[in-house]
Amino acid sequence: MSLFDSFQVGKFNIKNRILVCPSSNHQADVRGVVSQSLFENLLRLAKQGAGAIIIDSTYVCKQGRGHNMQLGISEEEHVPGLRNMVRILKEDGAFIGLRLSHAGARTNTNICGETPIGPSIHNLGKDFDACREFDEHDANEICTFFGHAAERAQEADIDFIEINASQGSLLEQTISPAFNLRYDEYGGDIKNRMSLAVSIIKEIKRRVGSELLLSFFFKNLLERDGFLSSLPDLKKLLKILVAEKVDFIHPDLAHVLIKPTEDDEHDEPVLNTVAKNSQIDLIVEGNIKSTPVLKEVLGSNLGTFYCLDKSLYMRQNWYQFLQKKISS
Repeated sequence: MSLFDSFQVGKFNIKNRILVCPSSNHQADVRGVVSQSLFENLLRLAKQGAGAIIIDSTYVCKQGRGHNMQLGISEEEHVPGLRNMVRILKEDGAFIGLRLSHAGARTNTNICGETPIGPSIHNLGKDFDACREFDEHDANEICTFFGHAAERAQEADIDFIEINASQGSLLEQTISPAFNLRYDEYGGDIKNRMSLAVSIIKEIKRRVGSELLLSFFFKNLLERDGFLSSLPDLKKLLKILVAEKVDFIHPDLAHVLIKPTEDDEHDEPVLNTVAKNSQIDLIVEGNIKSTPVLKEVLGSNLGTFYCLDKSLYMRQNWYQFLQKKISS
């Protein structure tokens, strides 16, 4: 498998396996509308050769807004700017995705307009307000927000959407036993902690069917952060995603070659475990800052797409640089 050869995913012909993931720089305007700086940055990457681009991590409702300059997909006013940008990016052959996100407890009243919500009552730091615990009515509303956001993404001619269960988002908070302290249908074992995510997947599929491909982006696994506490938890999460028939799985790893902690009786990279226990197209990401690391992970032949660290894109001719280094 070559990083640079074209391939087919569903009805889409993708020109290469390089996927540009969102950076941490929020570049929308104060209304959550596409800004000129975001457009110019993504257009540069598309013209230089990126095969696929996830535009940004977008808030699905004002309640879930995490930053004042975050891109939005919560209102109809967000659609025209996205649609125009997507049209131009596709002229350079890019496969376009959009990450759908809810900040949960990782926001404050000035940004989101109300008391933040989370799986349990927490205050995540000085920049955030203490959240309230979401109830069943909130959960149903959140699913609706994600469903409407998916419909707007479809209006904007997005090719695939990605549900955000990383980056400190509400779904990360709900899946993590470190934050989710409840014992109802949304807490306790991994099946219950995944129940909100499953409901969101079902609602999105109900509204847009198979017209939009669906990716699930989830927090780094089997590390010392309490997100997934064991290998069985990881396997159960993957089994759930397989049952829900997501199109891509996107684990957010601290390093692409990371292995579980030493007290776990398992010595292969987490990425291998994810691939073996899902058999779903895999988006590979995790601190890929150098061509030796990229060559090593390409050798495993596990990924459908490969997300490079943004430092590699800073080179003026990064695509040609990669072609030369990977082929040597």
